[in-house]
Amino acid sequence: MAFNRKDSYYQQAKREGKRSRAAYKIEELDQRFKVFKKGQKILELGAAPGGWMEYIAQRVGVSGIVLGLDLLAIAQLPSPPCKTLIADILDPTTGDRIDALLPPPLDGAVSDLAPNLTGIKATDQANSIAILEKALLLVKERLAPGGFFICKVFQGDELKSFQLQLKSCFSQVTLAKPKSSRRTSAEIYLVATGYDGSSKRQ
Repeated sequence: MAFNRKDSYYQQAKREGKRSRAAYKIEELDQRFKVFKKGQKILELGAAPGGWMEYIAQRVGVSGIVLGLDLLAIAQLPSPPCKTLIADILDPTTGDRIDALLPPPLDGAVSDLAPNLTGIKATDQANSIAILEKALLLVKERLAPGGFFICKVFQGDELKSFQLQLKSCFSQVTLAKPKSSRRTSAEIYLVATGYDGSSKRQ
């Protein structure tokens, strides 16, 4: 049975003028893990249409910065603290472009990246992990010791290996599924906190 795109969270997002129902996911994760604070520098990967950025902007305030990166343009966000960048994380020049707008070290990074879905569960999950491994390398080179990384993943056989990658450089790694995620969705979130600063830029 197909899921209802216009469920209660969708309707709530429309009523409250939010860009997407995804805003409730990052809000739930923040309420549980208390990661965002005033004045932070935050990178978001896969930021369009900007629902997460709107929430994070409220939390970091005008003394902070949130840079949203996506292949698509993101319009009409409060500046400060929001900045946007149209870029592909697989492009080798993207790191330097991020640094020009959001000089490291960063307090945290979040990722709502997802591959183009094929409908084949194993393929989609493998593609998701491959993108996240690239994202993790990008983030680790810029994250301050003690920083955090929150990312969307799809449940499946390859998830455990990516968890182990996170556990090798973060003090705590937790799987979380916000109530606002659709019950039928395979998506889940990894919340990694306490970065050990082990990755040094070459």
